[in-house]
Amino acid sequence: MASEFVYTRRVEFADTDTANLIHFTALLKFMEEAEHALYRSFDLVGFRWSEDSVFGMPRVSVSCDYLGAVHYGDEVDVRLRVREVRRKAIRYAAEFTVDRSGGREVVARSDWTVVCARREHGSRDWRGIEIPPPLKERLQAMLASRR
Repeated sequence: MASEFVYTRRVEFADTDTANLIHFTALLKFMEEAEHALYRSFDLVGFRWSEDSVFGMPRVSVSCDYLGAVHYGDEVDVRLRVREVRRKAIRYAAEFTVDRSGGREVVARSDWTVVCARREHGSRDWRGIEIPPPLKERLQAMLASRR
């Protein structure tokens, strides 16, 4: 299994501000899109609505360091890596790169933690649950391939 997952996303007009630069929140959306694309690559989901509850992977911690400019039309590669797999939580890291004349330029780095959770319909409270075994196995395989 590969040690990282690469997701590519073009910066659209709606992702930018009036200076033609990507709005800082757009990279966070790209990060989440990459995470869910990873789940789909495993034939799994990061969110599911059922008759009695909702399953999800809410973020409990996010950080992002912005290192370079990203403009409308740029194609951003999100290089997603698993940093840690716990019983109920997953820590991810990502590096965002764009193509420049000198090669790929790192424009941002992020780190985030998600918790596997379930919420009964009618309740406002999410309850942490163990990561489903099929997902945990694949994430641990990604982590092991980095060593």
